[in-house]
Amino acid sequence: MRDEHRDTNKRNWDERARVHARSKFYDLDGFVAGARGIWLHPCEREELGAIEGRSLCQLQCHLGVETLSWARLGASRVVGLDFSHDAITAARDLAQRCGLADRARFVESDVHDAERALADEAPFDVVYVSVGAICWLPSITRWARIVRALLKPGGVLYVREVHPMMNGVFERDGKLVVEGPYFEREEPTRWDDGTTYTEGGPKLENVTCFEWAHGLGEIVQALLDVGLVIEMLHEHRDAEFQPFESMTRGDDGLWRLPEAWRDRLPLTFTLRARLPG
Repeated sequence: MRDEHRDTNKRNWDERARVHARSKFYDLDGFVAGARGIWLHPCEREELGAIEGRSLCQLQCHLGVETLSWARLGASRVVGLDFSHDAITAARDLAQRCGLADRARFVESDVHDAERALADEAPFDVVYVSVGAICWLPSITRWARIVRALLKPGGVLYVREVHPMMNGVFERDGKLVVEGPYFEREEPTRWDDGTTYTEGGPKLENVTCFEWAHGLGEIVQALLDVGLVIEMLHEHRDAEFQPFESMTRGDDGLWRLPEAWRDRLPLTFTLRARLPG
């Protein structure tokens, strides 16, 4: 990743973190109070399994709501890592407010420096990656090597992410149209957009960001190449946010395409892989 890409993305995400921390979407006051005390998709607890007594690291943790959710579910210790100073500041404050600071640590670092930044914490029983993370990384093979380095023998990587196919699709005049890349390319896609995925809020001043595509096969193969064993891969018809105007929100808070389109495009995927040992 070139410095200009990283620095531009960091400015964008520092500003997003400030907006998101005040948003109804995250509702941090409600999270502290327990109104939405577990910020996880229903499938995650079932697919990852019992977290009690296990250590967990979330890469690109943003405000830390998922990291702290796993702590609330009984993880022995959790660590969240993110390159955004404002996100980590908010996450540390949230841990204090939730009374979880004794089991939760948040580290400000680029994910590419995770091995060094987490040298006193690693290895972990679980490395966790949530929606909207890997599109900010230029090389999926480098990411896979980092994940492996952070895992204990027998440890598990669990990913819930935006499906690579959905990332390249846009809604135009009532139709879903493939316009973006699916496979990894050296050069990123540039976006100039003053909005973010939370509802309402001010327009962003740092509108530019850079993303990289990674195909599902590329993700799986990168993990296989570093010695992980894929135990589970599921594709899902729902998402935590609204990428298309035609989507509707269910009583479970998740967004779905209209019935006629629902079986045509996966929106998210989940993956579990284990480091033998």
